[in-house]
Amino acid sequence: MLFRILLFSVTTFLVIRALVRHFRRSVISSLPGPTHSSYLADALISDILLCYSSYISLTVHVGNFKELTRSPEITDAHIGWSAKYGTAFKIYGEMGVEMLFISDPKAIQYILNTSGYNFPKPLSNRIGFTIMLGPGIVSAEGTQHARHRKILNPAFSFGTLREFLPLFRQKASKLVNKLKEEIDFTTADPTVVDLVPWLSRTTLDIIGTASAEYDFEALDGVQNNKLAQVYNNIFADAIYQMSDINIAMPYILSKIPSFFTSILTRLPLQTMSRFRNYMKVATEVAQEVVDKQTHLYLHGKEGSKDLMSLLVHANLSEDPKTKVAKNEILAQFTYELRLYISARPNTKIRTFFLAGHETTASALMWASFELSKHPEWQKKLREEIAKTRSQASERGDMELTIADFDSMSHLQAVMKETLRAYPIVPYVLRQAGKDDCIPLSYPVPTVNGEMISDIPVNRGERVIISILAYNRLKSIWGEDADEWRPERFLNGNGTHSQVNLGLIANLATFSSGIRGCIGWRFSLLEMQAILIELLENFEFSPSPGNVEIIRGSTGVMAPMVKGSTSARTQLPITLTPL
Repeated sequence: MLFRILLFSVTTFLVIRALVRHFRRSVISSLPGPTHSSYLADALISDILLCYSSYISLTVHVGNFKELTRSPEITDAHIGWSAKYGTAFKIYGEMGVEMLFISDPKAIQYILNTSGYNFPKPLSNRIGFTIMLGPGIVSAEGTQHARHRKILNPAFSFGTLREFLPLFRQKASKLVNKLKEEIDFTTADPTVVDLVPWLSRTTLDIIGTASAEYDFEALDGVQNNKLAQVYNNIFADAIYQMSDINIAMPYILSKIPSFFTSILTRLPLQTMSRFRNYMKVATEVAQEVVDKQTHLYLHGKEGSKDLMSLLVHANLSEDPKTKVAKNEILAQFTYELRLYISARPNTKIRTFFLAGHETTASALMWASFELSKHPEWQKKLREEIAKTRSQASERGDMELTIADFDSMSHLQAVMKETLRAYPIVPYVLRQAGKDDCIPLSYPVPTVNGEMISDIPVNRGERVIISILAYNRLKSIWGEDADEWRPERFLNGNGTHSQVNLGLIANLATFSSGIRGCIGWRFSLLEMQAILIELLENFEFSPSPGNVEIIRGSTGVMAPMVKGSTSARTQLPITLTPL
């Protein structure tokens, strides 16, 4: 009897939900876009059956997310769809829900810059990030997110970044020495080195020290540190070729009472198992760091302006506007350590470790990959580096400064073009916080042939912002947008767009607006410092043989060897010592 009542209640809820979805059609429904095999038909009865089969019989439909996450290359869906349907069109998400897919510059500017917190991350997206990283700046919204950024901003000031340069040089020099140990000087045969583990270990050591004065010693071997071990190939292991249930799980969790969330997150699923293990180890390490910094603070030693110190300081503060919860500190530390940047207390520690590590390493991998195919650009960079070092020596400086980095136009062009052609995070998700209207730079047709120059969206509708497709728009970057050509940045910002977005050179790679990557300057300086050391010591060339590198879809855009039976990120490059 109880089961029948429960089944009737669930079915009634699904029917009402399907009715609301059907009769509250939006302009998104009128847009063209790719179809998907899971979607039965665009009709009321189909909505009901789709919901019923998904939730009751546990058949999972993930719509076009199959193409987004399981295409041979991460660029396939983004570039293929955009070439066919333009800069704004419809795709289907989990359970057949319609979504807006955009690469239009004015639309992106409106969502990320103009409207800001009016387009938050969807709950499913925030649940996914929380599963991976714990609560932190990435999953925070509104005033909570603004509080996090206010606390962390001093860690990314010009003065603080300048203090990190010796650390960047030290770890880059250690990387060079380790790579030389890999080279067999007794033979004339070229030495092929997989740069992936070496660059990942270097950025991991840097982010650990910069964010929390914690040395992973990963360059000495991942076996030396339990957290370095758990980071090894984490994205490829957890996300590459995800099953439908892994793709849909965050969405399912966002639709059920939070009481069941902790139960479902313990399921033995590929993604969750890998990140559960990561979270366990990362939380232990983060807690050790928090305890150490708290002890220093309570004994009158406030430490440096690194992220961990700032978060501990805020956590011990009596001011509710700056106080950070202990679990938030830990999550921040582990998240940003791997994806983009660096920070401190407990939750934040996990965030910075995960975020600030893998994305920077991946960008360096792609820069090395392209330079290996363009020896003329290696020559230009070495000449520019030598000239800049000579000028620094003449004024009495032993090492290059941030101003020197900024003055090297060819190095800047190479970094910008790599970030344009290889956005490590290919897209971001947003959700309309209220009924709104998104303006477009380029009018798009509906399925009825009507041209529209803006797209009204209903509260709750989701939007995918394709950073990858925007960074390849020929209307902005020219007919050679699909080519790696740093020359485009030697004069101006390289674009034909009148719309200003992004944090550097009109690129969307670091996102934009109030949610733009807080550590983008840190990441850029780190990449430049490491690349300079590598170029001064090695000549890069492609791996011999028929080795094709593809843009693997591992949550981030990572290099993989086409046809490899191993689901690992790999970048074999021939290194010749200079």
